[in-house]
Amino acid sequence: MKFFKINNSQIAVLSALLAAGLYAVCIPCAKIIGFHVPSTMLGAFLYLGAGFGLLMTSFTVKNKKAKPLTKKEIPYAAAMVLLDIAAITFLMFGISKTNCANVSLLGNFELIATSLAAFFIFKESVTKKQVPFTLLLLLQVYFSVF
Repeated sequence: MKFFKINNSQIAVLSALLAAGLYAVCIPCAKIIGFHVPSTMLGAFLYLGAGFGLLMTSFTVKNKKAKPLTKKEIPYAAAMVLLDIAAITFLMFGISKTNCANVSLLGNFELIATSLAAFFIFKESVTKKQVPFTLLLLLQVYFSVF
C-alpha cells in the first residue's frame, strides 16, 4: 500500500483548516460548558489545551531555523500573553451573557479587526485576495447589525 506524499504547503493548508474548524466549534462548546464553569476557568482550560498542543508539536516537529526570543522581544511577548488572557476572559464572559447570533457577529468582526490592526499598526502586507474577502466580512457584519 502506497502512502500519499504530502508537501509542506499541503500540511500548512490542512493545519489552517483544522485550526479554523476547531475555532468554529470552540464558541458553541464554550456556550454549553459556560453554564457550569466560570469564564476565567474556561479560558484557563482553553489555554492549557493550546499549551498542551504546542508541547506535543515541539516533540514532533523540529524547526532548526527558529531563534529564541531576544531581550528586546520579551516585553512584547509578555504583553501578548497578558492581552490573550484578557481577551479569552472577556470572550467567555461575553458568550455567557449574550445569544449565539451576537457571538457569531463578534467572531466575524474579530477577523476584520485583526486584519486592520495587522495592516495599519504592524504594517503587514495585504494581498489582492484578502481585500475583497475582508470587505465582504465587513458588509456581512454591517448588514447583520442594521
